[in-house]
Amino acid sequence: MKTTKSHLTVYEREKLEYLRRTQLSVRAIARIMHRDHSVLSRELRRNATEYSGYRAATAQVCFERRWRKKKRGKFEKFPVLRQWVVGQLRDELSPEQISGRLKCKPPVELQGITVSHETIYHYIYEGEGRYELLYRCLKRGRPKRQRKFGRKHRRSLITERISIHQRPEEITSRTTFGHWESDSMIFSKQHTALSVQCERKSRLVRIHKVPDKSSEATHQALRETIESLPQTCFQSITFDNGLEGQCHYEIKKEYGVETYFCDPYSSWQKGTVENTNGLVRYYLPRSVDLGSLSDQEIYEIQEKINNRPRKCLNYLTPNEVVAQFLA
Repeated sequence: MKTTKSHLTVYEREKLEYLRRTQLSVRAIARIMHRDHSVLSRELRRNATEYSGYRAATAQVCFERRWRKKKRGKFEKFPVLRQWVVGQLRDELSPEQISGRLKCKPPVELQGITVSHETIYHYIYEGEGRYELLYRCLKRGRPKRQRKFGRKHRRSLITERISIHQRPEEITSRTTFGHWESDSMIFSKQHTALSVQCERKSRLVRIHKVPDKSSEATHQALRETIESLPQTCFQSITFDNGLEGQCHYEIKKEYGVETYFCDPYSSWQKGTVENTNGLVRYYLPRSVDLGSLSDQEIYEIQEKINNRPRKCLNYLTPNEVVAQFLA
Protein backbone atom coordinates (compact mmCIF):
# COMPACT_ATOMS: atom_id res chain seq x y z
CA MET A 1 0.00 0.00 0.00
CA LYS A 2 1.36 3.44 -0.96
CA THR A 3 1.97 5.94 1.78
CA THR A 4 0.08 9.22 1.80
CA LYS A 5 3.03 11.28 3.12
CA SER A 6 3.77 14.21 0.81
CA HIS A 7 7.59 14.39 1.23
CA LEU A 8 10.34 11.81 1.39
CA THR A 9 12.04 11.43 4.75
CA VAL A 10 15.81 11.27 5.33
CA TYR A 11 15.51 7.50 5.81
CA GLU A 12 13.61 7.12 2.54
CA ARG A 13 16.24 9.13 0.67
CA GLU A 14 18.97 6.90 2.07
CA LYS A 15 16.99 3.82 1.05
CA LEU A 16 16.48 5.26 -2.43
CA GLU A 17 20.22 5.89 -2.78
CA TYR A 18 20.98 2.29 -1.80
CA LEU A 19 18.37 0.76 -4.12
CA ARG A 20 19.53 2.86 -7.08
CA ARG A 21 22.92 1.20 -6.80
CA THR A 22 21.29 -2.22 -7.33
CA GLN A 23 20.26 -1.15 -10.85
CA LEU A 24 16.56 -1.70 -10.14
CA SER A 25 14.05 0.30 -12.15
CA VAL A 26 12.24 3.24 -10.59
CA ARG A 27 8.94 1.34 -10.63
CA ALA A 28 10.51 -1.65 -8.87
CA ILE A 29 12.00 0.62 -6.21
CA ALA A 30 8.63 2.35 -5.80
CA ARG A 31 6.99 -1.01 -5.05
CA ILE A 32 9.61 -1.82 -2.44
CA MET A 33 9.32 1.60 -0.79
CA HIS A 34 5.50 1.71 -1.06
CA ARG A 35 5.73 5.02 -2.89
CA ASP A 36 4.28 6.21 -6.18
CA HIS A 37 6.88 5.93 -8.92
CA SER A 38 6.23 9.54 -9.98
CA VAL A 39 7.39 10.75 -6.53
CA LEU A 40 10.69 8.92 -6.89
CA SER A 41 11.15 10.01 -10.50
CA ARG A 42 10.68 13.62 -9.49
CA GLU A 43 13.12 13.20 -6.57
CA LEU A 44 15.81 11.77 -8.87
CA ARG A 45 15.20 14.38 -11.54
CA ARG A 46 15.58 17.21 -9.03
CA ASN A 47 18.55 15.95 -7.05
CA ALA A 48 20.63 13.49 -9.10
CA THR A 49 23.70 14.80 -10.95
CA GLU A 50 25.41 13.51 -14.04
CA TYR A 51 28.71 12.86 -12.27
CA SER A 52 27.88 11.79 -8.72
CA GLY A 53 24.42 10.37 -9.30
CA TYR A 54 21.91 10.50 -6.45
CA ARG A 55 23.18 11.24 -2.93
CA ALA A 56 20.71 11.21 -0.02
CA ALA A 57 22.59 13.78 2.05
CA THR A 58 22.79 16.24 -0.84
CA ALA A 59 19.13 15.68 -1.72
CA GLN A 60 18.08 16.37 1.89
CA VAL A 61 20.04 19.64 1.97
CA CYS A 62 18.44 20.75 -1.32
CA PHE A 63 14.98 19.86 -0.01
CA GLU A 64 15.45 21.83 3.20
CA ARG A 65 16.72 24.83 1.23
CA ARG A 66 13.66 24.75 -1.03
CA TRP A 67 11.35 24.33 1.95
CA ARG A 68 12.75 27.38 3.72
CA LYS A 69 12.26 29.49 0.59
CA LYS A 70 8.76 28.19 0.01
CA LYS A 71 6.08 30.78 0.63
CA ARG A 72 3.62 29.81 3.33
CA GLY A 73 0.09 29.47 2.03
CA LYS A 74 -3.05 31.10 3.41
CA PHE A 75 -4.13 27.95 5.21
CA GLU A 76 -0.73 27.58 6.91
CA LYS A 77 -0.79 31.22 8.02
CA PHE A 78 -4.38 31.11 9.22
CA PRO A 79 -5.39 27.68 10.63
CA VAL A 80 -8.79 29.11 11.60
CA LEU A 81 -9.38 29.94 7.91
CA ARG A 82 -8.56 26.37 6.89
CA GLN A 83 -10.94 25.02 9.54
CA TRP A 84 -13.73 27.35 8.40
CA VAL A 85 -13.25 26.54 4.70
CA VAL A 86 -13.29 22.78 5.34
CA GLY A 87 -16.48 23.21 7.35
CA GLN A 88 -18.10 25.12 4.48
CA LEU A 89 -17.06 22.43 2.01
CA ARG A 90 -18.63 19.78 4.22
CA ASP A 91 -21.78 21.94 4.28
CA GLU A 92 -21.93 21.45 0.48
CA LEU A 93 -20.78 24.91 -0.65
CA SER A 94 -18.51 25.20 -3.69
CA PRO A 95 -15.07 26.90 -3.53
CA GLU A 96 -16.42 29.91 -5.46
CA GLN A 97 -19.36 30.26 -3.08
CA ILE A 98 -17.04 30.01 -0.07
CA SER A 99 -14.66 32.62 -1.48
CA GLY A 100 -17.48 35.01 -2.35
CA ARG A 101 -19.30 34.55 0.95
CA LEU A 102 -16.07 35.26 2.85
CA LYS A 103 -15.77 38.60 1.04
CA CYS A 104 -19.33 39.81 1.58
CA LYS A 105 -20.28 38.20 4.91
CA PRO A 106 -17.12 37.03 6.74
CA PRO A 107 -17.28 35.50 10.23
CA VAL A 108 -16.04 37.74 13.04
CA GLU A 109 -12.81 35.78 13.46
CA LEU A 110 -12.01 36.08 9.72
CA GLN A 111 -12.59 39.81 9.24
CA GLY A 112 -10.12 41.21 6.69
CA ILE A 113 -9.04 37.75 5.45
CA THR A 114 -9.84 36.57 1.93
CA VAL A 115 -9.08 33.42 -0.03
CA SER A 116 -9.55 32.76 -3.75
CA HIS A 117 -11.52 29.82 -5.08
CA GLU A 118 -8.38 28.59 -6.88
CA THR A 119 -6.54 28.43 -3.55
CA ILE A 120 -9.36 26.28 -2.19
CA TYR A 121 -9.30 24.01 -5.25
CA HIS A 122 -5.51 23.73 -4.91
CA TYR A 123 -5.91 22.68 -1.28
CA ILE A 124 -8.56 20.09 -2.21
CA TYR A 125 -6.63 18.50 -5.07
CA GLU A 126 -2.96 19.19 -4.35
CA GLY A 127 -2.74 20.11 -0.67
CA GLU A 128 -3.60 18.29 2.53
CA GLY A 129 -7.22 18.20 1.39
CA ARG A 130 -6.31 15.22 -0.81
CA TYR A 131 -5.89 13.08 2.28
CA GLU A 132 -9.13 14.36 3.80
CA LEU A 133 -10.94 13.34 0.57
CA LEU A 134 -12.50 16.80 0.36
CA TYR A 135 -13.18 16.35 -3.36
CA ARG A 136 -16.14 14.23 -2.27
CA CYS A 137 -17.74 17.41 -0.92
CA LEU A 138 -17.80 19.00 -4.38
CA LYS A 139 -20.81 18.91 -6.65
CA ARG A 140 -19.29 16.36 -9.06
CA GLY A 141 -17.23 14.50 -6.48
CA ARG A 142 -14.39 13.83 -8.93
CA PRO A 143 -10.96 12.88 -7.53
CA LYS A 144 -9.27 14.98 -10.23
CA ARG A 145 -10.19 18.36 -11.71
CA GLN A 146 -11.57 18.02 -15.19
CA ARG A 147 -12.55 20.35 -17.97
CA LYS A 148 -16.20 20.75 -18.76
CA PHE A 149 -17.39 19.22 -21.99
CA GLY A 150 -20.66 19.72 -23.78
CA ARG A 151 -23.45 17.19 -23.75
CA LYS A 152 -24.97 15.50 -26.76
CA HIS A 153 -28.44 16.74 -27.55
CA ARG A 154 -31.37 15.09 -29.25
CA ARG A 155 -33.52 16.54 -31.98
CA SER A 156 -37.31 16.52 -31.95
CA LEU A 157 -39.95 18.11 -34.15
CA ILE A 158 -42.52 20.20 -32.26
CA THR A 159 -45.36 22.00 -33.96
CA GLU A 160 -45.90 25.75 -33.58
CA ARG A 161 -42.55 26.17 -31.90
CA ILE A 162 -41.00 29.64 -31.66
CA SER A 163 -37.23 29.78 -32.04
CA ILE A 164 -35.05 31.10 -29.25
CA HIS A 165 -33.72 33.63 -31.76
CA GLN A 166 -37.12 35.36 -31.64
CA ARG A 167 -36.93 35.68 -27.89
CA PRO A 168 -36.81 39.33 -26.68
CA GLU A 169 -33.43 40.72 -25.69
CA GLU A 170 -34.65 41.43 -22.14
CA ILE A 171 -34.95 37.67 -21.60
CA THR A 172 -31.56 36.84 -23.06
CA SER A 173 -29.83 39.57 -21.04
CA ARG A 174 -31.61 38.54 -17.80
CA THR A 175 -32.70 42.12 -17.12
CA THR A 176 -36.25 41.19 -16.11
CA PHE A 177 -37.67 38.60 -13.72
CA GLY A 178 -40.08 35.81 -14.59
CA HIS A 179 -38.41 34.01 -17.50
CA TRP A 180 -37.83 30.29 -16.99
CA GLU A 181 -36.10 27.30 -18.55
CA SER A 182 -37.39 23.72 -18.32
CA ASP A 183 -35.76 20.31 -18.61
CA SER A 184 -36.24 16.69 -17.59
CA MET A 185 -33.83 14.42 -15.73
CA ILE A 186 -33.85 10.65 -16.05
CA PHE A 187 -32.47 7.99 -13.72
CA SER A 188 -31.07 4.51 -14.34
CA LYS A 189 -33.21 1.37 -14.46
CA GLN A 190 -36.52 3.08 -13.81
CA HIS A 191 -39.14 5.16 -15.56
CA THR A 192 -39.54 7.83 -12.89
CA ALA A 193 -38.04 11.21 -13.81
CA LEU A 194 -37.70 14.77 -12.52
CA SER A 195 -39.12 17.84 -14.18
CA VAL A 196 -36.89 20.83 -13.39
CA GLN A 197 -37.67 24.51 -13.98
CA CYS A 198 -35.22 27.33 -13.27
CA GLU A 199 -35.79 31.10 -13.40
CA ARG A 200 -33.07 32.82 -15.43
CA LYS A 201 -32.50 35.99 -13.38
CA SER A 202 -32.77 34.68 -9.79
CA ARG A 203 -31.84 31.00 -10.46
CA LEU A 204 -34.87 29.98 -8.41
CA VAL A 205 -35.57 26.28 -9.03
CA ARG A 206 -38.67 24.10 -8.90
CA ILE A 207 -38.31 20.29 -8.93
CA HIS A 208 -41.16 17.82 -9.45
CA LYS A 209 -41.11 14.03 -9.45
CA VAL A 210 -42.99 12.79 -12.50
CA PRO A 211 -43.83 9.26 -13.68
CA ASP A 212 -42.00 9.71 -17.01
CA LYS A 213 -40.71 12.27 -19.53
CA SER A 214 -44.00 12.50 -21.37
CA SER A 215 -45.59 15.75 -22.43
CA GLU A 216 -48.53 15.11 -20.09
CA ALA A 217 -46.29 14.67 -17.03
CA THR A 218 -44.31 17.80 -17.88
CA HIS A 219 -47.54 19.73 -18.42
CA GLN A 220 -48.70 18.87 -14.90
CA ALA A 221 -45.32 19.79 -13.38
CA LEU A 222 -45.36 23.16 -15.14
CA ARG A 223 -48.88 23.85 -13.93
CA GLU A 224 -47.78 23.22 -10.34
CA THR A 225 -44.80 25.55 -10.76
CA ILE A 226 -46.83 28.35 -12.35
CA GLU A 227 -49.67 28.14 -9.83
CA SER A 228 -47.25 28.19 -6.87
CA LEU A 229 -46.01 31.68 -7.81
CA PRO A 230 -47.53 35.14 -8.35
CA GLN A 231 -48.54 35.77 -11.96
CA THR A 232 -45.71 38.27 -12.51
CA CYS A 233 -43.17 35.55 -11.65
CA PHE A 234 -43.88 33.46 -14.75
CA GLN A 235 -43.85 35.25 -18.10
CA SER A 236 -41.99 32.90 -20.47
CA ILE A 237 -40.35 29.49 -20.60
CA THR A 238 -37.64 28.03 -22.85
CA PHE A 239 -37.46 24.33 -23.78
CA ASP A 240 -35.04 22.17 -25.71
CA ASN A 241 -36.38 19.87 -28.43
CA GLY A 242 -37.39 16.93 -26.25
CA LEU A 243 -40.88 15.55 -26.74
CA GLU A 244 -41.88 16.76 -23.27
CA GLY A 245 -41.99 20.25 -24.76
CA GLN A 246 -45.02 19.37 -26.86
CA CYS A 247 -47.18 20.67 -24.03
CA HIS A 248 -46.03 24.24 -24.72
CA TYR A 249 -49.16 25.22 -26.63
CA GLU A 250 -51.44 24.19 -23.73
CA ILE A 251 -49.30 26.14 -21.24
CA LYS A 252 -49.42 29.22 -23.45
CA LYS A 253 -53.18 28.91 -23.87
CA GLU A 254 -53.93 28.33 -20.17
CA TYR A 255 -51.60 30.89 -18.59
CA GLY A 256 -50.56 33.29 -21.34
CA VAL A 257 -46.92 32.24 -20.94
CA GLU A 258 -44.71 32.73 -24.00
CA THR A 259 -42.73 29.64 -25.01
CA TYR A 260 -39.45 29.39 -26.91
CA PHE A 261 -37.27 26.51 -28.15
CA CYS A 262 -33.52 26.04 -28.48
CA ASP A 263 -31.90 25.10 -31.76
CA PRO A 264 -31.50 21.35 -32.38
CA TYR A 265 -28.48 19.89 -30.55
CA SER A 266 -28.05 23.19 -28.66
CA SER A 267 -29.31 22.65 -25.14
CA TRP A 268 -26.44 24.89 -24.00
CA GLN A 269 -28.74 27.74 -25.06
CA LYS A 270 -30.68 27.05 -21.87
CA GLY A 271 -27.59 26.70 -19.74
CA THR A 272 -29.28 27.95 -16.56
CA VAL A 273 -31.37 24.83 -16.11
CA GLU A 274 -28.58 22.58 -17.42
CA ASN A 275 -26.30 23.90 -14.67
CA THR A 276 -29.09 23.43 -12.15
CA ASN A 277 -29.37 19.79 -13.24
CA GLY A 278 -25.74 19.41 -12.20
CA LEU A 279 -26.61 20.72 -8.73
CA VAL A 280 -29.50 18.28 -8.50
CA ARG A 281 -27.17 15.40 -9.49
CA TYR A 282 -25.03 16.24 -6.46
CA TYR A 283 -27.93 15.16 -4.26
CA LEU A 284 -29.51 12.65 -6.63
CA PRO A 285 -26.98 10.69 -8.74
CA ARG A 286 -28.27 8.89 -11.81
CA SER A 287 -28.17 5.57 -9.95
CA VAL A 288 -30.50 6.70 -7.13
CA ASP A 289 -33.85 4.98 -6.68
CA LEU A 290 -36.08 7.99 -7.24
CA GLY A 291 -39.18 5.97 -6.45
CA SER A 292 -38.04 5.56 -2.84
CA LEU A 293 -37.99 9.34 -2.26
CA SER A 294 -41.07 11.21 -1.07
CA ASP A 295 -42.23 14.55 -2.45
CA GLN A 296 -41.12 16.13 0.85
CA GLU A 297 -37.57 14.85 0.36
CA ILE A 298 -37.54 16.25 -3.20
CA TYR A 299 -38.76 19.58 -1.82
CA GLU A 300 -35.98 19.65 0.78
CA ILE A 301 -33.37 19.16 -1.96
CA GLN A 302 -35.02 21.94 -3.96
CA GLU A 303 -34.77 24.34 -1.04
CA LYS A 304 -31.14 23.40 -0.36
CA ILE A 305 -30.38 24.56 -3.89
CA ASN A 306 -32.52 27.68 -3.49
CA ASN A 307 -30.57 28.59 -0.35
CA ARG A 308 -27.10 28.18 -1.87
CA PRO A 309 -25.23 31.48 -2.36
CA ARG A 310 -24.36 32.04 -6.02
CA LYS A 311 -21.43 33.92 -7.50
CA CYS A 312 -23.64 35.18 -10.36
CA LEU A 313 -26.00 36.69 -7.76
CA ASN A 314 -23.19 38.46 -5.91
CA TYR A 315 -23.30 35.58 -3.44
CA LEU A 316 -26.94 36.03 -2.53
CA THR A 317 -29.21 32.99 -2.63
CA PRO A 318 -32.04 32.54 -5.18
CA ASN A 319 -34.60 32.83 -2.37
CA GLU A 320 -33.04 36.11 -1.24
CA VAL A 321 -33.18 37.54 -4.78
CA VAL A 322 -36.82 36.53 -5.20
CA ALA A 323 -37.69 38.07 -1.83
CA GLN A 324 -36.15 41.35 -2.99
CA PHE A 325 -38.20 41.23 -6.19
CA LEU A 326 -41.47 40.54 -4.37
CA ALA A 327 -40.86 43.13 -1.62
